[in-house]
Amino acid sequence: MHRRHLTLAGLAWLSGAHAAGHAPLSPPALVPGPAPASNTPPAPLPAPTTTASGGAASASLRLLSEEFPPINFSEAGQARGLAVDIVQAIQKRLGQSLPIEFMPWARAFREAQDGPPAALFSMARIPEREHLFQWVGPIITFQSTFYAKAGSGIRLRSLAEARRATKVLVVRDWYTLAQLQSAGLRNLQQISDPIQGVRMLAAGRAPLFAAEKLSMPQTLVQAGVRSDALEEVFSFAASDGYIAFSRSTPMGTINAWQSQLNEMKRDGSFLAIHKRWLPNDTPPR
Repeated sequence: MHRRHLTLAGLAWLSGAHAAGHAPLSPPALVPGPAPASNTPPAPLPAPTTTASGGAASASLRLLSEEFPPINFSEAGQARGLAVDIVQAIQKRLGQSLPIEFMPWARAFREAQDGPPAALFSMARIPEREHLFQWVGPIITFQSTFYAKAGSGIRLRSLAEARRATKVLVVRDWYTLAQLQSAGLRNLQQISDPIQGVRMLAAGRAPLFAAEKLSMPQTLVQAGVRSDALEEVFSFAASDGYIAFSRSTPMGTINAWQSQLNEMKRDGSFLAIHKRWLPNDTPPR
């Protein structure tokens, strides 16, 4: 099938982007949320959480995320990205100012299911996850794509053909893993993060990497791999991304967040955020 080289054109914001490595399972980095819209503080926890700026934020809801630019990422101690702007806009409308904790995806995925109320973004809403969370969205559309080393000659026309590869790299606990497992692929090698996948693919240590298209240009920058070192060979699924709330989160919180997101879509502020980060993509309804 047709293939094209990846490009970083139009991504001027990449020049100063945070270079994420293989994050250890250490205490998560916290970045401050927006200034509250009123003088009413959120309900406190017995022990406050320290933010990156040295202040303290007390709240009954944790906000969890991962390094996944341009959707959600940290830069110079600040949370940035399309989803971050949406989450912070919703908070401002609700009079909240909660810190965002960045951590490896596998850890965030686990912590969002266990324990007190938490919200994890951005997460693809797929059947395998439906019963695990409560959902607010959609806020983004993901595109699952197979990548190969440039010049490899690999062509794919279906998921069935991917089963014949010696191995397919996929990030642990990502939605692409669930999709490929459901499709019957048994040649999957789970890796810790997309940077590892890009480096392994460029080094010829695997023929295919199943990844997310939106974040690939920045992943290449972070991995120190040339933009023309890899190529797309087959896109196999599109999935809407949501803010995923733990089952322990009160329904009143879910309804409040969804109501404010709906209002943002009506008043044009959601579209403005989406166009600022992804000017060439159509936002979800």
